[in-house]
Amino acid sequence: MSNPNSNAKVLVVDDEPENCFVVAKALEDEGYQPLIAYSGVDALEQLEADHQIQLVLLDIRMPGMDGVEVLGRIREKDQELPVVIVSAFEQVSTAVRCMRLGAYDYLTKPLNIHELKITVANTFRTLKLQHEVTRLRSEIDKRRGLEQMVGSSPAVQKVVALIQRVAQHDISVLITGDSGTGKEVVAEAIHGLSPRRDKPFICVDCTALPEHLVESELFGYEKGAFTGAQERKPGRFELAHGGTLFLDEIGNLPPNAQMKLLRVLQEREVTRLGGKQAFPVDVRVLAATNSDLKVMMKAGTYREDLFHRLNEFSIHLPPLRERGGDVELLAAFFLHRFNGQFKRQVSGFSPAALACLRAYPWPGNVRELHNAIKRGVVLAESLIEPSHLPPEVRTAEGLEPPSAGGEPASAMPLSGEIPPLKEATQLAVARVERELITRALQSTQNNKMQAAKLLKIDYKTLFNKLKEHQLQY
Repeated sequence: MSNPNSNAKVLVVDDEPENCFVVAKALEDEGYQPLIAYSGVDALEQLEADHQIQLVLLDIRMPGMDGVEVLGRIREKDQELPVVIVSAFEQVSTAVRCMRLGAYDYLTKPLNIHELKITVANTFRTLKLQHEVTRLRSEIDKRRGLEQMVGSSPAVQKVVALIQRVAQHDISVLITGDSGTGKEVVAEAIHGLSPRRDKPFICVDCTALPEHLVESELFGYEKGAFTGAQERKPGRFELAHGGTLFLDEIGNLPPNAQMKLLRVLQEREVTRLGGKQAFPVDVRVLAATNSDLKVMMKAGTYREDLFHRLNEFSIHLPPLRERGGDVELLAAFFLHRFNGQFKRQVSGFSPAALACLRAYPWPGNVRELHNAIKRGVVLAESLIEPSHLPPEVRTAEGLEPPSAGGEPASAMPLSGEIPPLKEATQLAVARVERELITRALQSTQNNKMQAAKLLKIDYKTLFNKLKEHQLQY
C-alpha cells in the first residue's frame, strides 16, 4: 500500500550521526524524504530556508542550543509545524515540559524503529485531518450567511453571486427592492461572508427612529448633552466598530441627519452630541431602501452626494412573483423552521394548498409568505391545507372567489341556510383536489405512478383519493 505522504520532508535533528543515519534510513523505507541537522542552529537555518518541511524529529540533549530552546524558537515563528521530541528515559519530565510548549509527541531512547514509524504515520494522519477540518470550515465560511437565501431561480442565484463577490471587499452596498423581499437577510449574508464576520452586525431601522432621536441614536451623546441625558451613551456607529452597520430604509433619514451621515462616511470619525472631540470609527456601512432614491434626489429630498457614498455597489432584490418556483422552496424552508420553533410535526402541504401558494401574487413578498406559513404550522395537524392559509391566499386559486359584495362566493349559498365553515372548506378542498388529480392524470396519460410523483404524494394516497372522489382512471 503506497504512503499517501510519500516524499514528505522530515527534518531529523540530533548531534549523533549514527542516530541520524538509523532514523533517516527508517524514514526512507516508509517513503519519506529525510533531512538531517546536527545542531539546533543548523535545524533553524534549514527550517528558515525550506518551508516545505512538514515534520521535525528533535533530540533534547544537544550541545550549545538544546532541544527545548530549539522548540521555543520554532514556535515563535510557526505554531502549526509538528515537532516530535526524542529524549532519554531519564529526560521524560523535560519531554513533558516540551509537550506543554507545543510539541506534538515524544519518543524515548533507545529508539524503537517500529514505534518511530507509527508515531510519524499518526502525526501525518492527524495533519491530514486538521487540513480537512480547515478546508471544511473554509467551505462553511463561503456559505456562511447565505443559509436564508433560499431559491433556485436565476433571479435569486444572481443575487447570491453578487453577495459572494462583494462580501470580501470593504465597500458600501446599497440594497434595493420592494418591502418584504429580504433586504436585511442580504445585509446579514454580506456581513457573514466578510472579514468582519466575527465583529458586530448592528441594524438600524431608519423608519422607526423619531426625527429628533436620529442623530443621538446614530452618533451617541455625552452626559448633559440635552435634558434627560444623565450619562454618556454610545451611538450605533460606536457599537458597530470593527463590524458592519446596516441602515434599513435609508430613504427615511431627515435632511440634517443625511448631512451628518455623509460627513461620517467621508471622515470615518464620529462626534457624539454634546461632544467636542471626534474619534475614529471602523465601520462598513450597508444600506437598504424600497424607495427610488433617484426620484427623491430630483425632488430635492435626498442628497445626491450621500447617495453616491452609499451606492459604491448595488444589489437589487426581485419581488417574489418574479422568482419562479422559489415559493415552494421558501415554503418548505419556513415549514421546517416553524416546526422546530413551535415543536410541531407538520409534514408538508396538500396539493390544494400548494396550488394556492403558487397562484397567489405575494404583494408582501417573502415576509408575507413567511407569515402565511407560520399561520399554517400553528393551525395544521398533519398537512397544511388551504383552510390553514390566510383568506387572501385561499382566494388566489379560486377556492373562495370574491362576490360582488366582496365576500367569498363559496361561503354564500344560492339558497337556504349558510353551511358551517368547516363543511364549506371541506367541499372547496375536495373540488380543488379533484381538479388537480384530474389534471395530473391527463398530463401523464393516466400513468398513476407518474401522477402521484407530480402531485408529490405516494401511490396509495392517490389510489385512496381516486376512490374518495369517484374518479375512474
